Amino acid sequence: MTDAAALLDRTAEIVAELGPVDRPDADSLVVQVGPTRASIRVLTLADGLDVLALTQMVAMDLPNTPTLRDDVEACAAQLSFGSLRRSDRAGVTTDVLQYYTFPASQLDDVPLLTVLHIVLAAGVDAAERLVGPASAP
Repeated sequence: MTDAAALLDRTAEIVAELGPVDRPDADSLVVQVGPTRASIRVLTLADGLDVLALTQMVAMDLPNTPTLRDDVEACAAQLSFGSLRRSDRAGVTTDVLQYYTFPASQLDDVPLLTVLHIVLAAGVDAAERLVGPASAP
């Protein structure tokens, strides 16, 4: 088993504490946290340097208005980690996604879970601020 595959397996076990985990393929996992879903992949940048790339679907198919733009920017300004963006700046509707990539191969289980929890919980908070608790994806 490669280091990247071992890291993804370990991440799947750890992140299961936050919500149900799916393994749609050998290269990624999907975790449901509150009303959001996040895809997590391992990228090997160099020998011994594996990073986790997280993409969290915060909200789907929202009216792409100046108010939404301002709300996304306000939510993004409150993030400690990652970035929050609209998927389409010019379309009639857009999705809102959170992105975060960080080196993870040297993190023990508790620090890894802590980072993932901070990032994913911030995405859930953003979803609730943007569309309310019952309407998020």
